[in-house]
Amino acid sequence: MIEQFKQLQTALARHSTVAIVTHIRPDGDALGSSLAMKRYCDARGISARAYCFDDTPAYLAFLPDTQQIAHTQDDFWDSAEAYLIVDCGDRSMIGSAHDALNEAKPVYVIDHHATNQGYGAVNVINPDASATAEIIHQLFIHTGHAINHEVATQLFTGIYTDTDSFTNLGTTPGALSSSSELLARGAQFKDIMANTMRSKTIPALKLWGLALSRLRLDREKGIAVTVLRRDDLETCHAKPEDMEGVANLLNHLADVSMSMVLREMGDGTVKGSLRTTSDRVDVSKVAQLLGGGGHAKAAGFTVKGSVVESPEGWKIVE
Repeated sequence: MIEQFKQLQTALARHSTVAIVTHIRPDGDALGSSLAMKRYCDARGISARAYCFDDTPAYLAFLPDTQQIAHTQDDFWDSAEAYLIVDCGDRSMIGSAHDALNEAKPVYVIDHHATNQGYGAVNVINPDASATAEIIHQLFIHTGHAINHEVATQLFTGIYTDTDSFTNLGTTPGALSSSSELLARGAQFKDIMANTMRSKTIPALKLWGLALSRLRLDREKGIAVTVLRRDDLETCHAKPEDMEGVANLLNHLADVSMSMVLREMGDGTVKGSLRTTSDRVDVSKVAQLLGGGGHAKAAGFTVKGSVVESPEGWKIVE
């Protein structure tokens, strides 16, 4: 990784303005990593702005600097000399802004998804890292970038949420080592835990109850599948971000090789979230067959259509 860090450090130093963008439907790693990199650029005299073309979920609003995230293209986006894409296995994951990338400007990438083929002029990619935030923590150590309690909180949130509070297979020695150092630097663990893992509302739990009531298990294949419909949000008075976490919940089922949650989105698409704890299953390969990607143990895809129930189980139809 040292050589990749040097390449990125040199590349960013060539620019006076950089647009930092992450994927739509952002999680703790996406926003924490983006905001930490903005501070890195600012400290080096590089004017930077963080972008996410979806709103910040309420449970992540506690993160330092979230109020500075831009959610639409603006003059800065148009004039930025380069793009830094963070935590995106494929650059299309940034959403509608993908078509607004100026092909004449360089793209730099920091990511930990195993399916990332390296679409940037400089690629800092480590699929063995628990989160993009772990890679950025290592970058900061290498470059001597100061990590105060706010940056530590941003990065710790990325690792903590991507490891499902240190319970999934992304909880590697590197993840725990970085987390320990970030706690020592002042990461606000109490606030992080309260907002990300202990913030479930009654509407959210009702929504999860619907998902559990629809659970179908193929015992022969060891696959558990459930569905969340778009109308469920209105029925339960829930928010879109309340759908998050159901896939991780199913990951704790015994005697299941793979779990899948199919979520109907508001734009006529279905998002599939795949999880496994089996050493024999690589869900990223399943996701790739459907145009998605991710990690061996956690992946996803998005396809057009809606979900219907048949005698054989849940299926997606256009």
